[in-house]
Amino acid sequence: MTIKDQWNTSIFHSSPIIRQLQSLTNNFGQFNDWPTINEYSELFNKKDVGIKPVPQSTSINSFEDQYEPRVYLKNELQTRTYNWHDFFNALIWLKFPKTKKTLNKIHYKQAIKRPVGSNRSTLENRITQFDECGAIIITNNRKMLDLIKNHQWHELFISNQNEFENNLRCVIFGHAMFEKAINPYIGMTCHCILLEDQLLLDDINNDNYKDLDEKLANIWENQISSNPQKFNALPLLGIPGYWPVQNEDFYTNTNYFR
Repeated sequence: MTIKDQWNTSIFHSSPIIRQLQSLTNNFGQFNDWPTINEYSELFNKKDVGIKPVPQSTSINSFEDQYEPRVYLKNELQTRTYNWHDFFNALIWLKFPKTKKTLNKIHYKQAIKRPVGSNRSTLENRITQFDECGAIIITNNRKMLDLIKNHQWHELFISNQNEFENNLRCVIFGHAMFEKAINPYIGMTCHCILLEDQLLLDDINNDNYKDLDEKLANIWENQISSNPQKFNALPLLGIPGYWPVQNEDFYTNTNYFR
């Protein structure tokens, strides 16, 4: 029996993490129940995504019927209704269509070369990791990026809190992170691409993600696809306002802020 998640629009406003998607969740604020496939499709058409949400298949009889190949070959996005994971995945398709298409293309071309029964490649694993739990850190201050690279969490979140709040944005890409945000827990970690870019920072502050989408797609196409290095980890709940009590004791939890 399929377990259905409970529809609850209050989380669109109560969660500081999910509020990142406000311009998209506004489309569903008056819904009393889950969006139907047709309602997803109408929004995808309106945004000119070029992908069609379809019901999840009950059986897979060939490689072409699998999730990623079906997106690439048929432009069909299998989407479960009554399901937060797929709901947030649909929203990320709407927010970052070029990047999602690029990830799908790279994933498909990797998978089709892989012998049946063999393990996924490092690049496939990186795609999945970013698709589920990825984020983009954008700032105009290289020092802040160095603090993240060096895991200097006290300096990042406390000593430079004003700089963090004013000149750094963490744009969450991974749809699984939004699902986790419904019931957040200590341990939530994003795997991040770091960018020093004033123009992109200005765009994000104006809720404009088009150029970031193009930039991110280009990074995957021309850099990560040929050099799939590890991402930079970020303890997400350290971001100011993302956890109820963020005092000195909170940030000294070395099991989380490693």
